[in-house]
Amino acid sequence: MNTVFSAGAQLTKCRGVLHPMSEFTQNSSPDDKPRLVVVVPVILVCLGAIFFLFNSTPWVRKESSLPQTNGVSEAPAAMMRTKHEPLNQNKVPGSRTLSRPPSRLLPQRRAEAPQEVPSATAVLQPQTAAAASEPAPVPAGGAFLSTADIEISGQVTLSGTPPPEIRIDMSSDARCGQLHNTPVTTRHYLVDKDGGLPNVFVYIKSGLNGKWAAPAQEPLLDQIGCLYEPYVMGVMVNQKFQIKNSDPTLHNVHATPYQGDNREFNFAQPSQGQVNEKSFPNQEGFVRFKCNVHPWMFAYVGVVEHPFFAVTSADGTFRLPPNLPPGTYTLEAVHPKAGSATRQITVNGSDRKTVDFTLRVPNSP
Repeated sequence: MNTVFSAGAQLTKCRGVLHPMSEFTQNSSPDDKPRLVVVVPVILVCLGAIFFLFNSTPWVRKESSLPQTNGVSEAPAAMMRTKHEPLNQNKVPGSRTLSRPPSRLLPQRRAEAPQEVPSATAVLQPQTAAAASEPAPVPAGGAFLSTADIEISGQVTLSGTPPPEIRIDMSSDARCGQLHNTPVTTRHYLVDKDGGLPNVFVYIKSGLNGKWAAPAQEPLLDQIGCLYEPYVMGVMVNQKFQIKNSDPTLHNVHATPYQGDNREFNFAQPSQGQVNEKSFPNQEGFVRFKCNVHPWMFAYVGVVEHPFFAVTSADGTFRLPPNLPPGTYTLEAVHPKAGSATRQITVNGSDRKTVDFTLRVPNSP
């Protein structure tokens, strides 16, 4: 509109020039011919300006009438992500939104095939062929994801005559003695009437090829009545377990491992109900625990890389956890005093295997 008003103003000026010219033609004389030489070019310039302005006005109107692009944004070049860069979900400080120009003003380009852009999940969690071939991880409970219905159970018996258990003198800490109504003895060979041997750690020693994650369940090694309970227990590599003082007296927990990166530790538990959390990074047949304050206190913890282990009950029986994959395995039964024994088995499908062990008292006839 401003351009139209400008054109009108120029026309008015030119009319002011044309009007004197009409008078000049009516009253012209030979003396006025020089003036004509000046006026005619001025008139031609005015007519050219008017022609130019009126021909440029439609282009302005046409440009201003183009549809506007609402909300079409394009990330700045600094925010463009290449195919190998991870996605960035955070807004870049100082970034601004650019409006896309009208499509008719953009240069025409040949259509290109769209590039494949990896999703956020694919970038953050890449999958490899090696990872896909690994065994499925174990759930929190510690069971292996196997379709086989294999069960392995048995009994451990003791051969020979064990030495008598020794009565424990707790007079060094009167509070310990007050926690028992009957005499307390060692637990070296607690054989039942049929020869069944408790406190034997039974586990698969070799033959397993998979990897198992440590379960979330945390076993408890308690100190109650100034004794470690249980006397023998098992955990998986890197599985956290709790150590508790349930007594109204000071205990110190002294573990003496010797395999790999399993570190010795020794800490005090002065408060009743105190709980500490520990784990071992390497497999080890038995890690011995003791209490330096009460020298009769001992416990033994077996550390293995899989969940297929058990500790024999009071009658010497055991049952390994279910879902063992088919295969050929070496089983080992280990006792803190009676030593160890191994058996080889092969299981398939829905096998029910009974595996018995016999351990002997050292130096027994």
